[in-house]
Amino acid sequence: MLHHLGIARTLRRLAPLAVAAALTAVASSPALAGNVWQIQTANSPSTGAPIAGGGSWIVNKPSGYYLGRSLSGWEFDNEQTTSANWHYGRAITRLNMCGWAMPGSMGVFVRSVSDSCSDTTKSTLSHRLTIGRDFNAPAHATGDGTASPANTGCTLYYNYFHGTDFTSNGGNWADSAGAPSGTVMYRFTTRDGQAAVIRDPNLGWGFLPIACVTRPSALYNDND
Repeated sequence: MLHHLGIARTLRRLAPLAVAAALTAVASSPALAGNVWQIQTANSPSTGAPIAGGGSWIVNKPSGYYLGRSLSGWEFDNEQTTSANWHYGRAITRLNMCGWAMPGSMGVFVRSVSDSCSDTTKSTLSHRLTIGRDFNAPAHATGDGTASPANTGCTLYYNYFHGTDFTSNGGNWADSAGAPSGTVMYRFTTRDGQAAVIRDPNLGWGFLPIACVTRPSALYNDND
């Protein structure tokens, strides 16, 4: 009987220590708030048809400016979703970029991870002078580019940026889409002045070397 009482007293002394150890372990573990998905081809918000080139645009805010593209099967960490089903988080595969993926672009669930794109980054991205310069229209004036001649001997690429610092991460030309049409829709120039974001009527949104497209005569650098 005394032997059993001694065991009971020992267990009572150890119980608080076990609880404290468990709480410490939980506190030191990273929060798993984001869910990684494989990208699937999304439909265009304007036409309802699958976007040209496939995958999902990565933009600076819902219905915002084109920053790159996550192709089908690539991974995206969805950290926040709006009521309109735009997804904020990190485009993991190749881009390593915080931004917004399109409604309908989340395909197969892969795993859970810790958040890596902050609300501060989300706010900074929303201002267009963060990502580019020499826009084809004043802020909020249009959602498309201005028709501009393009050199069909050049190559359009779906991606140019790597990371989320748009002052220093340019020049990563990737994911060739082919030769542009003779007329494309110019939207803006990257901050390093080396690439133009354009919409090709056949290939969709992408990047052209700045020498490959004639920019409109009127360009705008007002922020939003």
